[in-house]
Amino acid sequence: MKRTAAFSLLALSLAGCVSVLPEPVVPDALYRFSSTARPVEGAPVLLTADVAVFEPEGSNLLLGRDIVFEGPGGELNVLARSEWSEPASRLLQAALLDRLSVLDPESTGVAVDERFSVTSAYELRWTIRDLVIGPESAVITARVTLLEGSSGHVSGQTLIVMREPYTGRPDVEGTQALISAARTAVDSIAVQLPDLMN
Repeated sequence: MKRTAAFSLLALSLAGCVSVLPEPVVPDALYRFSSTARPVEGAPVLLTADVAVFEPEGSNLLLGRDIVFEGPGGELNVLARSEWSEPASRLLQAALLDRLSVLDPESTGVAVDERFSVTSAYELRWTIRDLVIGPESAVITARVTLLEGSSGHVSGQTLIVMREPYTGRPDVEGTQALISAARTAVDSIAVQLPDLMN
């Protein structure tokens, strides 16, 4: 009898614990940088050698699935109603690979995902410092370094800063502005890449 009462109390206490847990927040929308409706486009790029494109490095907060809002005082907050469809680092890498697939017919090289490259003449490594939505604009800041694959020597380096203004809600219009800024940054990297190789 005592065991039955103890089990009943245990079951009630566990049921009470479960009922006070907050409901998980399900985002209203998932976003990515390119899609079939908005493919990555641009002028053909002339690659004279193969380039292994690495996933960008940076803050786990900025390069994860969360979309981040930066307040006027520099405080960072996660937008609850919007998320990336997969980690932002992977989306950025995929967008750059897509952009670099638009090749000039004279190209003798290709851009490949670093995970599938055995040896490449160059390695494109990049660091994302900003990938945030502010009160009035969205911004991405990327430091791009091109290394010689065999020696690891720096062949070239550039800093990309793209800012896209918006009006409206951060989780809707702000996110669209951030996607636009990221696409412009990816295009800028692709356009500058041939000069970094020389």
